[in-house]
Amino acid sequence: MTAGEALSQKLEQWLKAVGFVKGNPFATANAEDERTFLPECFVDTGHYFSILGDPQKPQTTLVLAPRGGGKTAYRVMLEQQCYPQGALVNALAIPYLTFDPLFENQGLTLRERLHCHLSAILCRGLQAIADTTARYPEILHHVTAEQLQTLNSLRQRYTSPSTVRESPAQQPLEDFTAFVHLVQGMGLDSVYVLVDRLDEQPETADDPQAVIDLILPLLAHLPLMELSGAAFKFFLPLTAETLLQHTPKVRLDRLRRYWVEWDEALLSQLLEKRLTTFSEGHIKSLGQLALSPLSETIDRDLIRWANGSPRQLLRLGELLLLEHARTMQGDTLLLASEAWEGALTRFQHEFPPPTLRIDPILPRARIGARLIELTPLEHKFLLALHQSRGWCEKEALILKVWDTTEGVTDQAVSRLVRRIREKIEPLPGAPIYLLTEHNQGFRLEYLEEPQAP
Repeated sequence: MTAGEALSQKLEQWLKAVGFVKGNPFATANAEDERTFLPECFVDTGHYFSILGDPQKPQTTLVLAPRGGGKTAYRVMLEQQCYPQGALVNALAIPYLTFDPLFENQGLTLRERLHCHLSAILCRGLQAIADTTARYPEILHHVTAEQLQTLNSLRQRYTSPSTVRESPAQQPLEDFTAFVHLVQGMGLDSVYVLVDRLDEQPETADDPQAVIDLILPLLAHLPLMELSGAAFKFFLPLTAETLLQHTPKVRLDRLRRYWVEWDEALLSQLLEKRLTTFSEGHIKSLGQLALSPLSETIDRDLIRWANGSPRQLLRLGELLLLEHARTMQGDTLLLASEAWEGALTRFQHEFPPPTLRIDPILPRARIGARLIELTPLEHKFLLALHQSRGWCEKEALILKVWDTTEGVTDQAVSRLVRRIREKIEPLPGAPIYLLTEHNQGFRLEYLEEPQAP
């Protein structure tokens, strides 16, 4: 048995001993792998039903969040509510998650790329119909002979991979409209096309402009975005938002936008739901499993270090349990401070903090998916540092923030810095974003550079 296998076995034994009868609550950090228990663990950050919308009046929607911010959890929940996976929402869901034909066929015109997208969507849509009729055969009772003929015709054109990879069909716009009418003829209200994983492709990772270029053929075609009986749900990286605002071909004023944002209260809900689900209600807090004084702070510290990211919360939780299994001595089951310190050290090494993004106009900032409300003075202080490329000498900064150096005491500056750190730092006493340099000036670290339009 390898050291890794021995550690996994030790962790599994500990999980059973303390009451996690369904396994490790932190083992997976991707909603795609958690479909079975996602409904029990899902936390609505405030827009789920707006994103879901009314299938009788479907509307195209943009859902914006950083990577690891919960976009895929929303998409999977929508899938599970709609046909073919569920029947709570009277709509057919078409997950559109891979884009190989677009990457393999470089040099296509905007219209040809649109055709390529729609051909791929139709292939997946026809498979969704097949899955729906297999699970709910009675749905075919509504279909007329003419609609069956349309279905067979579409199958002939779009079920072969060659229709996507080699020669996009010549009339995909008309065929997609016919497909929507066919779905409505089956008794469903609408078609939801769920466009996700846009920032998880090798060709688009860490490149928001590549994401925009990929979906531009769809977004720029307003008649398609407003097609009766259909709605596109785009799950986009937050970094793409500024670029979209400077893309003339996209009518953002005609598209609904929602932001997935996490505060500490929502992350606390997520942590409690996962602990409760995997322990069948017996464990609601990691504090129940920790020695004092760690028991009093572990939940709060885990949430603060997650920095508004559910994925980071799960990663740090997993590292904590692994470190506990590695350092556990004898029959001691409770988590110790040494395990937390070791997990945090490894976490900081493996996962750099998310960048700090300061709104240039509104008094707020964002770290990952965490929105931070600021006072005008706090915002002015951070914005002045940002505009100074992240570092500014103390006297110059005072002048920029207060418009004078007269009467501004060191205590006033210290109080302002302390209030800002309480809002942006995981641990205000050990800052990583807003640093003081030898009492001569201030520096902002992990500062996000604005996206060029």
